[in-house]
Amino acid sequence: MWLSALFQGGVVEMQGLKNYNLVVEPWLGNPGPQGPRGRRGYRWRVTWTLKGEFYAEGFEDTHAAARAAAEAYLVGQGIEIMSLNRPRLPLSAD
Repeated sequence: MWLSALFQGGVVEMQGLKNYNLVVEPWLGNPGPQGPRGRRGYRWRVTWTLKGEFYAEGFEDTHAAARAAAEAYLVGQGIEIMSLNRPRLPLSAD
């Protein structure tokens, strides 16, 4: 990962650091007295720091849809998603 430090007035600012956390986990449904109820799917949760600390969550039917929804939400909040900005690796010729 690329990192650099900028010194401005005695304050160190780091660039290239991730300022968010993204979690996608299987969700069996809402808990009930006889076990989980409702539809199964994937819950996503994000926390991020941008002039304060924030939190959001959502629910999707597939893991890929949950990750895409979480990343889209973060982009909408002005967060740069590191996995969307890294260069693609070359395909191997196997």
